[in-house]
Amino acid sequence: MKFLKTHKLTILLLILLSLPALLPLFRDGFFQSDDGEWMIIRFSAFHQALVDGQFPVRFLHRLNYGYGYPVANFLYPGFMYLGEPLRLLGFGFVEIIKITIGICLLVSALFSYFWLGRVFGKWSAFFGALAYVYVPYHLFDVYKRGSVGEVLALALLPFIFWQMERKSVFWTSLGVAFLILSHNTLAFLFLPVCIGYVLLKKQKSFFSSISPFLFGIGLSSFFWFPALYDLQYTVFNKTKVSEWGQYFPDISLIGISSLFVIVASGILVIKKRDISKSLFPIYFLCIAIASVFFATSLSNILWEILPVSFVQFPFRFLAITVIAVSFLTAFLLEHVSKKVRLGLGIFLLILFAISANPYLKPESYFNKDEMLYVTNEATTTVQDEYMPKWVLEKPSEHFKSKVEIKSGEGEVSSTSYDGKRIVTTVDAKTNVVLTIHAIYFPGWKAYVDKQEVAISYANKKGLIELAVPPGKHVVEVMFGETPQRLASDVISVGFGIALLSFVSKKKQE
Repeated sequence: MKFLKTHKLTILLLILLSLPALLPLFRDGFFQSDDGEWMIIRFSAFHQALVDGQFPVRFLHRLNYGYGYPVANFLYPGFMYLGEPLRLLGFGFVEIIKITIGICLLVSALFSYFWLGRVFGKWSAFFGALAYVYVPYHLFDVYKRGSVGEVLALALLPFIFWQMERKSVFWTSLGVAFLILSHNTLAFLFLPVCIGYVLLKKQKSFFSSISPFLFGIGLSSFFWFPALYDLQYTVFNKTKVSEWGQYFPDISLIGISSLFVIVASGILVIKKRDISKSLFPIYFLCIAIASVFFATSLSNILWEILPVSFVQFPFRFLAITVIAVSFLTAFLLEHVSKKVRLGLGIFLLILFAISANPYLKPESYFNKDEMLYVTNEATTTVQDEYMPKWVLEKPSEHFKSKVEIKSGEGEVSSTSYDGKRIVTTVDAKTNVVLTIHAIYFPGWKAYVDKQEVAISYANKKGLIELAVPPGKHVVEVMFGETPQRLASDVISVGFGIALLSFVSKKKQE
């Protein structure tokens, strides 16, 4: 609170100067982007599954022409969980995605300022925070890619650095956990940067340094463990999602502003010996150079031989550049004379604004009926890479009935279904085999008159099939947690309890 009181005018100015980055979000409708509309569709399907009682949400039954798709089990559900309170308040799905992006942009400025304000002076931190917002890649992620998960990860990163400076195990742990939920790839890229930072701080013990990361990884195990374990059931490892060689950025995406800050900081570190004794400027300078290198075609040979292709797009390494340039901007301003500081800060802000300008203007807007998103049944992934490997023939249209008799004689009636449960009544004159128009994925179980029966999915479409004996029966097919997923849920709860106990014990010491 004391910090807020003494810095309230600076924070207000920071918010005002960050608003131009948010202005396109205030226009009616939605903007054209690579992934933005897919995120709206996925979130609406996620919400339906959550309302139906699926928790944690893993299998989105509406997608894939209504046959279901387990994308929430694998890809960054963080923004969707965070969007649920807004849904409860009555906001539409399009509005929620735009609000989420706007909040992420705004708090990324604030969190950067709170972090840098603990390392540098007020005005150095101020311009460093604005740099975080206006590094071109940050806005490219918003208005060209529409990658809500990446934007959320970029908002959480300075929060984690801030909490590390505050030495808050609790909030750092939560930040790490939400970072892992926010975006798979960026979490993988950001966590080593965070760990390196905290190790450089040289706390009392190695455990005290890394304990928040252990807690964060444990808290998020309900997501990352099934995402890794269940990957064996999908075609992911055999699917090439992108041709990474086509996604090296040009200099405009790196930003003249970023290059200027990197070069100027490098000169400053080399020239001033007293500065070079501090490892943090060198650390962020190395990170900045390495991230730009891996993002550009200069690293083409390494992309061929190193296991970095999972990143999919080389330009993603520029996400690391964002945090490095933010720190280096504050560092650069901190080590010039006070007479020059404000003028240089304004010059850098103008330079960042010029570099960011091409990415502040979405290509186009459209105002679609929200029902088009709520009823859309696409998989929301580029190559359907999380399709179960036993699906040899993908659905191409919505089914006519959810349950039908594949073989034998009988009638199906009173069928109802949602994201967790399919119920039908079968009046079988002979032994029959039912086909449930839902793609099988581990977690589905079938019951005839409350007695569990075996599921078969040995058909080209990978659909759930089960045998029903003669007579009138109630058939239920339910989706729940596998033993592995349940174990990961328990681990998350266990780490939550352990974290609260650890924090409570620390307060009593």
